Amino acid sequence: MHIMMKNLYLFLVLVFPLISYAQDHPTCDGSRYTDDVYSDIDSTMNILYGEGVTIAGNTLELYMDIYEPSQDIEEDRPVIILAFGGSFIAGEKEDIAWLCKRYARKGYVAVTIDYRLYDLPLFPLPSANDMQVVVTKAVGDFKGAIRYIRSAADNGNPYGIDPDHVYIGGISAGGIAAMHAAVLDTTDTFTQDLTDIIAAEGGLEGTVNDYNYSSEVQGVINFSGGLNDAQWIDANDPPFISVHDNGDPTVPYAGGFANIFGFDIIYLEGSKVMEEVADSLDVLNYLKTYDRDSHVSYLFDEDDITDMVDLTASYLHDLICEEKLFVATNSVNKTLPVKIYPNPTSGEITIDIESINSIKLDIYNTLGSLVYRSKSNNDKLDLSFLNNGVYYLTLDNYETQSRYFQKIIIKK
Repeated sequence: MHIMMKNLYLFLVLVFPLISYAQDHPTCDGSRYTDDVYSDIDSTMNILYGEGVTIAGNTLELYMDIYEPSQDIEEDRPVIILAFGGSFIAGEKEDIAWLCKRYARKGYVAVTIDYRLYDLPLFPLPSANDMQVVVTKAVGDFKGAIRYIRSAADNGNPYGIDPDHVYIGGISAGGIAAMHAAVLDTTDTFTQDLTDIIAAEGGLEGTVNDYNYSSEVQGVINFSGGLNDAQWIDANDPPFISVHDNGDPTVPYAGGFANIFGFDIIYLEGSKVMEEVADSLDVLNYLKTYDRDSHVSYLFDEDDITDMVDLTASYLHDLICEEKLFVATNSVNKTLPVKIYPNPTSGEITIDIESINSIKLDIYNTLGSLVYRSKSNNDKLDLSFLNNGVYYLTLDNYETQSRYFQKIIIKK
C-alpha cells in the first residue's frame, strides 16, 4: 500500500468470506485496483448508447463518457458505470468525470452516463408518483448502458472491458438509480401503481436500446443513495458498499422521506436499512458512516474524497481478486480492544470487551460459510456445536466503524 492510503484499510490473506464472489482475475497484481498505478487517463466522449422519452414527453438521446488508464497493456478490465447526483431534477454526466478519472488511475475502466431527469415544471413540486416514474426511467437507462457495454465488449471490445466484471454506482440520485438497477427483479413485490409504471416503461429493462445482453452486475457502489423498499434486496443480489452521513437531511440514512428544496417527496430506505436487510440475508455488504448532519459531506473535503475512493476501490478489488479480504476501516484490532480466550477451546469462549452498544459478531468456517451470528454483547459463547477445526471470528463495532478479527481453533 502507498502512504496515501494512510493505513485506512487492512487486507488479510485468507480463504473466506469472499470465496463465493472472488474471481481471481488475471489482471490482479497486488496493487492494481487499490493504488493509483496510472497517472495518465484516456477518454472517449459522448458515445450514444440509447434514447428514451422523458416524463414531459421529450425524446432524449443518452450518451456516456469512458475513461481508461493510458498505455495499459491489459485488454479485459473490470468496468464501473457511474451516475451523477442532483435529486433527479438536475446534473449531467460531466459532473463526475473527476470520480471516473480517480478509478481509472487505479486500473478500472470508468464510465459516466446520462439518464433521464424530471423535466416538468418544478412548481408544484413533483409528486411521489412522478418520482417513481422518473426513477423507473433512470433504472431502464442504467440497464441500457450496461447492455451497451457488454455489446461493445462482444463486438471488437474497443474499450478493453471484461463483460463478466461490470459494477455500477452513483452519488445521491445516481446511487438511488444504481441500487434499484442492481436489485429490482421480477421476484420482487410491487404496489399496483408501481407495477403499472414499470409496465408502461417497457418492464424493468426499459426500452432505451435493444442490445440483447445481460444487465446483471457484479457489485454496487452506493454514495448516499437508497431504495424505495429495502425488502427488494434478495439473497442472490450482488454485493454492495455504501457511504452515507447518518444525519443526511436529503436522502435518509435509515427510513424516511427524501426531499427537494426542503419538501418531502418520496419515502426511501437508506444505507443503514439496506445494510440491515442485506445482513439478514447474508448478502455481502459494507457501510461506511460519517457522523455528520449533511448530505454527501465527504465530497467537500479532499482527504474524505481520497478515503472514500480508496475504500470503495479496495472493496471492488476483493470482489475481483481472490487473494485478499476487505475487512474494515480505521486500524483493525486497535480501535476495538478485545480479548478472546481460551484459544484453542473445547467449546466455550470468553469475550472480554469494553462496553459497546452496537456490535455484530460473525464466525465463518474455512470455506467462507457463516456458521454463527450474534448481535448481542454476551461475554461467553458456547461453540460446542461446531466440529473440531479452524474458524474465523469478526466483531464489528457500528459506532466506530471498526472490526476485530481473530482465528479460533476448536479442539475437543
